[in-house]
Amino acid sequence: MASTTRGKAIRDRDIELRDSLFEDADVRLWDRSRFSGFATVPKTMPYVCRILDELSKGQPLSSTYLALWCWTWDNAFVKLGRMSDLAFAAGFSGQRGVRTFQDRLKRLVDLGFVEVAPSGLQALGLAFLPNPHIRIMRLYEAKISPQGDPELKEKAAGIQASTYNALIERAQEIDCGDIKAELKRQQKVAKRARSTDETEDDEDMPRARALLRSKSPAQKPRRKLKAPRPQ
Repeated sequence: MASTTRGKAIRDRDIELRDSLFEDADVRLWDRSRFSGFATVPKTMPYVCRILDELSKGQPLSSTYLALWCWTWDNAFVKLGRMSDLAFAAGFSGQRGVRTFQDRLKRLVDLGFVEVAPSGLQALGLAFLPNPHIRIMRLYEAKISPQGDPELKEKAAGIQASTYNALIERAQEIDCGDIKAELKRQQKVAKRARSTDETEDDEDMPRARALLRSKSPAQKPRRKLKAPRPQ
């Protein structure tokens, strides 16, 4: 409730400032409450798109992902039957446009940002877009964790710490509940891992001492020195 009240106060203040600077702004803007044909986009999307491009150097993924996102009806579900239209929306045209789009789509699937299912004769017929925040956080968790999955580490190699931290900072600023919950989960996992490591160290200490004692050469008793005879 507090975050909702805070958000309303910020919106009201911004609207007041906007209307004082731009004449008839309330009439000339695009308002989703008055016009149909919109998709809800998280305020973190610019950071998500940047990280997607970092994950696939030389083959930017952001335009493909954004085209897919805007093709949904706020249900994270896309019918891929009109592949040429999607390719064009993503910025790919010409004879190789659809193939390029499909290549980027498969890369998004490999990274875990899109899941696909066949439909009829199309192997890439239907698509689902899971929460990108959680996927990014899981990839970065694997990248920085010594126990991280090697395959995920390789996929996450391109994520820059500065970009990831900027995403988290922005998410906390706008009170993203999903990111806050995932951060708490990761903290619990890390704490549990530290506790396990400390327990294993404590259990290993007596064994290590015993092993060292068994490998140490037996010490011979010192011979007592006789006092020199008086001359």
